[in-house]
Amino acid sequence: MQSAIINLDQFNISDSGQFILQRKIFSDIYPDFPDLQRFKLYVYLCKAYQWKFQRISRAKSEMQKDLNMSRGEVDKALDWLESNFFIKRTNSHKQQMYQAKLLTAPDYDPFTQTYVSCEDIPFYTTDLKARNQGYIMIPAEAISNDMLKKSATSNRTWSYTRLKVYIMLYAHFWLSYFGGIDPSIVTINASNQITYIEPAFYFGIQRSKKQVTNVIEDLISMNLFKRVDTIFEYDVYVGDADKLSIRNSRQSQRLVLRPYHISSTTVNKLLLKGTN
Repeated sequence: MQSAIINLDQFNISDSGQFILQRKIFSDIYPDFPDLQRFKLYVYLCKAYQWKFQRISRAKSEMQKDLNMSRGEVDKALDWLESNFFIKRTNSHKQQMYQAKLLTAPDYDPFTQTYVSCEDIPFYTTDLKARNQGYIMIPAEAISNDMLKKSATSNRTWSYTRLKVYIMLYAHFWLSYFGGIDPSIVTINASNQITYIEPAFYFGIQRSKKQVTNVIEDLISMNLFKRVDTIFEYDVYVGDADKLSIRNSRQSQRLVLRPYHISSTTVNKLLLKGTN
């Protein structure tokens, strides 16, 4: 099988790194956060997490400015995240910059409607993998502070549903294997219409098929995902159709969705350099 040659001229290849959101919070037994802004703050903290030091270190005044929240709103949201075992503050002096660590996302007991701490599971990717605690890698530039702000415009454009769908599409993004989003999860036609969505996708985020379909089509119209004509050999991506031609009977053309924001660490693998 030949190496993949990918046309990335129309995409943002980001050198700003990636951040992790835990897959557990997008499941059919996990409730939405009590309000959109608490969820947005949690995403903001995940993006701000310093893996080298295993902590978030950010002034509350900076959170207020970045997210257009009042001090009381920031305090209330942080208190909720800590009391429900999403984060744990590591300093307590009110005159110091706010510092906390991210915790392995809690379990949720639907019978008591309470969160159950998973703090005993270390928050490292190796431990998350070992415990089957999935996570989603997202390019830092894919989610801006404007998307997470508390404002009428932001909340209308970036509702809870749209954010969840957007993030979960990255959970199925594998550039070197699918050339974009796994086409068995989302199937698209030449008119940018969604012809199939794997039921587990919309069940997992607790939204209807119609809601998810509409959101994905909106994301395409916003140029956050683009339809790409690709070539697969068996079920593995081998390159974009404008760079390669079908060479044998094992190959076929497929349309896939590819996110506009792609981490350079994903692109710059030997397989994708097209040198072989």
